Amino acid sequence: MVKLELNKIINFFENKFSIFFLIFVICFNFFSCSQEKDFNAQLKGNTMGTYYVIEVVNVPKKLKIKKIEKEVQSTLKKANKILSNWDKKSEISIINKMNKTTPIKISDELNEVFKTANNINIKSNGFFDVTLDPIIELWGFGYKSQQIQIVPTEQQIINTLSMVGQRSLLNINYENNILKKNDENLKINLSSIGKGFGIDLIGRKFDELGIRNYLINIGGDILTKGHNKKKENWVIGIENPNLKEKLIKEIVNLTNKGLATSGDYKNFFTNNGKRYSHIINPKTGKPIMHSTKSVTVIHDNSMKADGWATAFLALGSLEGLRIANKEKIAVLFIDEIDNKLVKFKSSAFKNLK
Repeated sequence: MVKLELNKIINFFENKFSIFFLIFVICFNFFSCSQEKDFNAQLKGNTMGTYYVIEVVNVPKKLKIKKIEKEVQSTLKKANKILSNWDKKSEISIINKMNKTTPIKISDELNEVFKTANNINIKSNGFFDVTLDPIIELWGFGYKSQQIQIVPTEQQIINTLSMVGQRSLLNINYENNILKKNDENLKINLSSIGKGFGIDLIGRKFDELGIRNYLINIGGDILTKGHNKKKENWVIGIENPNLKEKLIKEIVNLTNKGLATSGDYKNFFTNNGKRYSHIINPKTGKPIMHSTKSVTVIHDNSMKADGWATAFLALGSLEGLRIANKEKIAVLFIDEIDNKLVKFKSSAFKNLK
């Protein structure tokens, strides 16, 4: 009798142990599977005088977030070391210091930026110009310390414009990565296109790492790839140029495209009641005075969107729409007419899905 009861007790504990072991195995397997699942993450920081926010979706578990953060920081550092006018030791700053007209060897990355800049310069009829640096400095919008923002004289503008002209003053042999200044005092400013290229470099790095779904946002310039967390296209809100209203003026759904917005409503100064924007008309050497307040461009990548946004804002909606339709570029112009904001869309922008 005692032996029978003992056997029952042993069987009871054996069954309990079996159940516990089974639960342990199930939990362990579930935990292991969950650890192997792709993950989503957001990275934030500061760069290029502004902020960045990066969303990555369905990232392979083998990629650690620290690895991604390290690659982003490394890529941003690389972009600045090539393109930044604020970094005195960057490639472009060193070229600006070279007061000579002999050939200068440039990196593959800088060569690519100049190739895109040249294309936009030609198609925009010169309203995008990377040799605007002397005029930008003259108006106090440049990278030199202790900028004084005053209205220059007509003679100062005329004299300084003699140092501007991308097509006539800058020669580049794209095949051999050779840059040549036609004037030894020529200075180059890449702030109108550099941020976009930096974003594209991060996108390329993500592609190499196997990250297929992401949104990279640096100061409002964006590159999208794949889908968001809802497995849909990325939803982007376009800012209202009237910052007092704090409203989104337009919403677009994007994937595998770059987006950039350029406006005259943030960086400006006022003199004798008149407002002067940091966007300079390369033809007159003066800040733009037309009714266009902001331009948003959607293009194949962020660099092209960035450069074209500047070009179209310098052009204004009237001439800008004509060129946008001719080149089949998706552009949204927002003009201020009779104290009201009015939207003008290119055909390609209207056809966005």
